[in-house]
Amino acid sequence: MQTARQGDRVQVHFVKRWQDGSTRSSRGREPVELTVGIDHPRLPGLGLALVGLAPGGSAKVAVPVERAYGPPDPGRVRRWPRTRFPKDQPLAAGKWVRLSDSHGRRRLVRILEAHGQVVVVDTNHRRAGQALELEVQLVSIQVPAAGADCR
Repeated sequence: MQTARQGDRVQVHFVKRWQDGSTRSSRGREPVELTVGIDHPRLPGLGLALVGLAPGGSAKVAVPVERAYGPPDPGRVRRWPRTRFPKDQPLAAGKWVRLSDSHGRRRLVRILEAHGQVVVVDTNHRRAGQALELEVQLVSIQVPAAGADCR
């Protein structure tokens, strides 16, 4: 039976569970493709947990804060002019708001304070400071191209 090795391209389904009780799952969608042993942005901390698994097998990984989305960084709290937000958008403290940054990328920020023409925002990842439990099921191992290393 074929099992996953470091460097293999594989497809997986995952369930993420955060400390605050929220979950996120890829079930019911296309599997995520990744390379075993290489960090994947959607599955931080996975590392080599898939090594030795056969398709259908699963692994659970406890991901500490530092390997998940990191601890909150006080340097990512910023003071922005009110003009960066749509005029008609209410800016209540604690609300998450999606807007475009100076490079045109969409980003999610949390409003901390809004007074006058200044808005204080937290640009940390919304999951910063939370440990993560990751459950990953190996769906398939990609067959190497002809002439590649055979098992």
